[in-house]
Amino acid sequence: MNQIEFCTEHRLSDTMALQLFMLRDHLLRRGLILAVLMLGGLTVTTVMNGAPLADSLADLKHNAGLYLALVLVGLVVIHLVALLLAFLAWRRLSKPRQIRAFITGDGLTMRKDGFSYDARWADADFVTENRAAYLIKFKQLYMRLPKRGFAPGEEGLFRKITTGAVPKSANRLR
Repeated sequence: MNQIEFCTEHRLSDTMALQLFMLRDHLLRRGLILAVLMLGGLTVTTVMNGAPLADSLADLKHNAGLYLALVLVGLVVIHLVALLLAFLAWRRLSKPRQIRAFITGDGLTMRKDGFSYDARWADADFVTENRAAYLIKFKQLYMRLPKRGFAPGEEGLFRKITTGAVPKSANRLR
């Protein structure tokens, strides 16, 4: 039997953890690349402003410090707003709140919060885990399967299914 019927209660911590997972994967990587490129532009603009080099370097040191502080504050604000919006969305969900998934060798179907998601393992961008959950990304679809939802022995089957079905470059399970 190579299928799993996964079911667990959907907690606020699951919603917040999924939000942080999406932010880390989607925002931080792209945001940090953009921040580095903009810092490069700041450097070129400050050094090429026509002032003596010593003055330009002093300005660059001051401007770069302010710029990095603004980037960090911006990232914190973005995270706080995203978590607040996740909390507000959580509050308006109907009860009971459950995460249900049907996992096979071909893919998985997840049902939660009134939505149904179908995804094929061959389309997985990555599958990884942390101490509390398996984290899965299919193109722009992010999923989180809390480990508490697996019956005894099912985690081993889940690993077996993903090892055989998920492209090797996308499988980051330890």
